[in-house]
Amino acid sequence: MTVSDGGEVLAVGSGVPPAAAADAQVLTEDLHGALVLPGLHDAHMHAFMMGESAEWLDLSGCSSFDEFATRLRAYDAAYPEKAWIVGVGWAQDELSASARYPSRSDIDAVIKNRPVLLHRACWHIAVVNTKALEIAGVDLSAPSHDIAHGAIDVDGNGATGILREDVQPIPFDRNPIVSEPTVPNLRVKYLKNALQRCVRSGLTAIHTNDEDAWRVYAKLQEQEGGKGLPIRVYLTPSIHELGKPTTPQPGARNGLVACHRMKIFSDGSLGAVSRWLALSVMHFVLSSLLTGMCLLFQETAALRVPYKGTDNKGILMNSDEDLVKKISEANKAGYRQVLAALKTAGVNPEQRPILTHCQILGEDLITKMRDQGVIGDIQPSFTVTDAAYVRKRLQDDVLPFSYCWKRMLDSGVACAGGSDAPIETCNPFQGIFDAIYRHKPNHPEDVFLPEEQLTFNEALALYTKGGAFAAMEEHQLGQLAPGFRADFVVLRQDVTQDHEALVAPDLVESVWVDGKKTYQFDPASAASEPKPHDLSTSSLPGKNGPRRACRCCR
Repeated sequence: MTVSDGGEVLAVGSGVPPAAAADAQVLTEDLHGALVLPGLHDAHMHAFMMGESAEWLDLSGCSSFDEFATRLRAYDAAYPEKAWIVGVGWAQDELSASARYPSRSDIDAVIKNRPVLLHRACWHIAVVNTKALEIAGVDLSAPSHDIAHGAIDVDGNGATGILREDVQPIPFDRNPIVSEPTVPNLRVKYLKNALQRCVRSGLTAIHTNDEDAWRVYAKLQEQEGGKGLPIRVYLTPSIHELGKPTTPQPGARNGLVACHRMKIFSDGSLGAVSRWLALSVMHFVLSSLLTGMCLLFQETAALRVPYKGTDNKGILMNSDEDLVKKISEANKAGYRQVLAALKTAGVNPEQRPILTHCQILGEDLITKMRDQGVIGDIQPSFTVTDAAYVRKRLQDDVLPFSYCWKRMLDSGVACAGGSDAPIETCNPFQGIFDAIYRHKPNHPEDVFLPEEQLTFNEALALYTKGGAFAAMEEHQLGQLAPGFRADFVVLRQDVTQDHEALVAPDLVESVWVDGKKTYQFDPASAASEPKPHDLSTSSLPGKNGPRRACRCCR
């Protein structure tokens, strides 16, 4: 392969480069016969959250309330400078045989004078201490709380400290008093660390949902003489950012960072035993919106049929009218939509609207996606993580249309592969592996829907051509051919012949973006590199544990 000094592929092949390429200013690099793959995209992730969560209190795998308290006490001592203690990963059925939820009293026994916010593994439930409730202005003795799309649990002693779903009036989660990374230097730090981790994993492009982040990415881009970004970034703001002065205009581009679409959220998750099951499923074309869900332990994700053994269909976070209004507003402003295609909202197939997750479909929804040009933004690793819960929670006639990547591709639906990192690992090779094998580690006999297994080429295409198509840049990214940009990954093993090598450690030799090397494997630094807290790892059932911190899917 020969590459111009401007980052364009001039020729691909073996042997002596063609004369035309030899006459040009070209990049020369001896790869010693290593396998070279086209640049890899992660089509749905949360880069900022990757960096932020690396420093949170990890409560995954806590098997008792004593261990819960021990970890909390140790973190409190280790980070005296933090205004808030934020953690994630607990699961009530792991903490005690009775599956009792932790309470503010449990936290108060360890920390009274500093606010604490601890998310359950699913991210649809959290527990806080009394100090946090006081800061939020919650009436601790009130018998109930009127919260839109959420709830504060109460008992005979008032608020228990458990918060459910989107507790909007309370200054938790996105509020600056909790989100310390709103401090500019911390935002830069967290994003920079996350991007470096993505590159080390072998990615050349990410499609990321980060709130109010355009200026931070621009600042990173300006570093090192305008070469501060090691990876292409396709930023997807949320609908509530529409019209804000800090929100980039559709089509905005600054070096390697670009913005052309906007995220609109539909429903909840299969996970948090929410009692607030207020809305039924949408109908006709809108029903295709309901597939952007995160699957967990219990039932808040909206379905068209009840969960197994119940009459519960889950929660919808928006009415039909609200969704159409939001999609119309984003479309009028010039953004593509990351949710679904609505002809009633003026969205055309040519705009390539994107439906994220696509975990539970139906034959009719797949047909509508194909006919309306909707891209399926899928997360192959969800298959492994969620399989056990899907089998328990979904009715038998729904299962064949769950995580049905092969069926979608064979039906003509364009698909792109992502991770939802930090929910799953951002390592694209793990995603490719899971798309091919669909089983938990060391359990090859337990394949979830084996008829949905992809070939290596199909799985690879999700992260190459599929990601480029989702970015509307398939004419310059996604493959190695003359005229395309020189984004590629060099591997230390031939994964085309040995698919098991996809999950080998230190697989990536080097990463190239626009003809420039942005990562080179160094055995010494790899061995000494500190391992940050990884939200995608967990001792809970499933490959990575049922974490669903998907900020855009809450």
